[in-house]
Amino acid sequence: NAWASLTKRRELSLDLGLMRDGEEYDFLSLIFDCIQHGGRRPPLLPSQFAAELETKSFTNGKDDKPLVKRLYEAAFEEQFGKATVLSYALLGWGDAEAAQLAEVLASGAAPRLETLYLNRNKIGDEGCKALAAALKEGAAPSLKTLNVGNEKQPELMAVCEERGIDLE
Repeated sequence: NAWASLTKRRELSLDLGLMRDGEEYDFLSLIFDCIQHGGRRPPLLPSQFAAELETKSFTNGKDDKPLVKRLYEAAFEEQFGKATVLSYALLGWGDAEAAQLAEVLASGAAPRLETLYLNRNKIGDEGCKALAAALKEGAAPSLKTLNVGNEKQPELMAVCEERGIDLE
């Protein structure tokens, strides 16, 4: 799940376990029932992933942690390195998740990112301040559009105006 949710739009990362027995689904009803509302975490930096991985164990008895760390780091660098659009809308995220994403962006992970969708979450002043601080330091240098749903937050307004980013 960590790889699938790195850069995919929310409707492309479904939890089919949320399907209801006896329900007949069309495309839209499947999407709405199975998107991971609030269950999809923000991406982790490879170092954070490695630290979290240390708390896990594998049922096969092998120590595959070094391999899993390398695979995550490679996937992280590839996916974020080429991403031009990231959509983390409608996930129930708050300030903590926005701050985590700001940390990822501040790492330089998304040099080609042009559009970031964070709308229809619950991101307040603190999350917007974290995003503003990352952007002020040069995170996401290609960013043109930021849709956060809190476009009146002063720090975020100022840095977006300074950098020529459309804040929606």
